[in-house]
Amino acid sequence: MQLDIFEHSRDVLLRNAAIDALRTRDVAAITRAIAALSAEYAGDPLLPAFTQLLERLRLPIAVPLDRASATEVLRLTENAVTAAQRELGATAGAWMSPLWSDLATAVADFRFDPDNEELHAAPLLLRAGNAAEAARRIEAIASWRRQPAPLAWKIEAEYRVSGLAAAWPLLAELSWLAPPRAATLAARLQDPELTGLLSRFDAQFEGDGETGDFAWFAAWTLIAEPGWASAMRLAQHGADTPAERCAWLVLNLLLLERQGRHADIVDGRRKLRAAHPGLFELYMRSR
Repeated sequence: MQLDIFEHSRDVLLRNAAIDALRTRDVAAITRAIAALSAEYAGDPLLPAFTQLLERLRLPIAVPLDRASATEVLRLTENAVTAAQRELGATAGAWMSPLWSDLATAVADFRFDPDNEELHAAPLLLRAGNAAEAARRIEAIASWRRQPAPLAWKIEAEYRVSGLAAAWPLLAELSWLAPPRAATLAARLQDPELTGLLSRFDAQFEGDGETGDFAWFAAWTLIAEPGWASAMRLAQHGADTPAERCAWLVLNLLLLERQGRHADIVDGRRKLRAAHPGLFELYMRSR
């Protein structure tokens, strides 16, 4: 077997030493490892990322932070994410978690600001992997269920703690309130069942092909998979948009069908056809 003469070259050994030191989070060891690599290979392409992660570890965070300082720490932490993913791979999230937790502690007293929504403990705790504490912080935000950012955070927290069924009513509400944000979040959750529904929705729903189409996702799901009706009943009425009214209309039709109320079913179908002909056609295919 031919050996790869580069497999254990000096630069690789020094890089691995820096990565191993980073994993320990020992600032002194990381500093020495980076210095050794820099001394022999000043142009090494990984040095900027190593240095960026070291600087973030060294960054002092006062508790509490003022908003200007918190904004800068958030920026530096965001920048460290890409470096961590490059150098640490699948373990990057766990490595970053304490940094997000520390920042969440430092901004714990910040009120939710819709114009600077990421500067709040809840999304930082989500990034740290502490969904239960994030949910508690979200629930302390006034009218959190009527604001896109806290509602989106709560969906993610519920999903992480209790699964898709628990998050579903809130996802329906966000789809009516902020369809593009709901579509982005639904894809990011990477839930196998939800991913399958999203793929079918994209293929079957007759809309404009824009992210705003996601407003109709709840209504479509009730038609495509009526088993979600029980979860849908836990959603709250919101801004009474056309898409929301359509979803409640479909839910009511499913209930009427179970009860065998034929006259009411005919009337409900008439209303569904007026609300969205494409969804009405999809509904009637299975009847």
